[in-house]
Amino acid sequence: MTMSLKANSMKVLMLTLTAALSMTAFSVQAASDAEKIERVRTELVKMIPPAIDAEIVTTPAKNVYRMEFQGNYAFVYVAGEHVLIGELLNTKEQANLGDVAQAERVANVIKDVPMSKMIVFGPEDAKRHITVFTDIDCGYCRRLHNEVGELTDAGIQVRYLAFPRAGVGSESHKKYVSVWCNDDQQSALTTAKNGGSVPTATCENPITETYNLGQQVGVRGTPTIIFDDGTLTPGYLPSAELIRRLGLDKDSS
Repeated sequence: MTMSLKANSMKVLMLTLTAALSMTAFSVQAASDAEKIERVRTELVKMIPPAIDAEIVTTPAKNVYRMEFQGNYAFVYVAGEHVLIGELLNTKEQANLGDVAQAERVANVIKDVPMSKMIVFGPEDAKRHITVFTDIDCGYCRRLHNEVGELTDAGIQVRYLAFPRAGVGSESHKKYVSVWCNDDQQSALTTAKNGGSVPTATCENPITETYNLGQQVGVRGTPTIIFDDGTLTPGYLPSAELIRRLGLDKDSS
C-alpha cells in the first residue's frame, strides 16, 4: 500500500514537472519569437520607416516573417544587416501565401458588411455568392449586370456594393443614391445600368461608406469582383468564367 502511494505521488510529481517545463518552453519560444520580430522590425525601419507600424508575424518557413502594412503583404528574411523582401510560395499547395493572407483579410472585411448595405440579386439559399463593387456609369459593370440572370440561374447570389469611380459627390454617386432610395432597388439599378432615368431621390444611404470600404480592400476600378473566399478579381469576367471558377458549371458536377 505504501509503495503504491509512493508510486502515485512520483507519477503526479513527474506530470507536474512535465507540464511546468512545457509551459516554460512555450514562454521562452513566445518570447524568442517576439524578440526576433522586433529585431526584424529594427532592421526594416532603417530602410522602410513605415514598417514601425506594420504587423509582423512568423510564418511556416524558418526565419521568414510576414509583414502587413496598409493592406499589403510582403515576406521578410533578415540576416544581420541584410534584408530580403519578396513573396513566399508553398509548392505543395501551389499557393502564394501573400495572396492567401490577402484573401483572408478581404473575406473578413466583407463578412462584416451587413446585407442591408447591398443590393442583392439571387436566392437567399444560393450555393455560392460574389460581392461586386460597381458603378452606375461603368461600361463593363453594365455588361456584367446583363449576365446576372445567368449567374443566379447557376446558383450564384450577386451582392452589389456601391463604388462610384468618380468619387463621393460625383454624378455617378448621386445616381446611385437615387437608385438606393428607390422603392424597388433592383429594378432601379437595372434601369440605371441600361442608361435609363431613375427619379432623383435622397435618403439615408451607405454609398459613401461602401466607397470607403472599397478603397480599404484595394478596389481601384469597377467592376471589382470578390469571391466568397475573399479572392479579389479586378475587372469584368464573363458569367461562364465566373460559374466555372465557382465550381458550378456542368463539367464540375
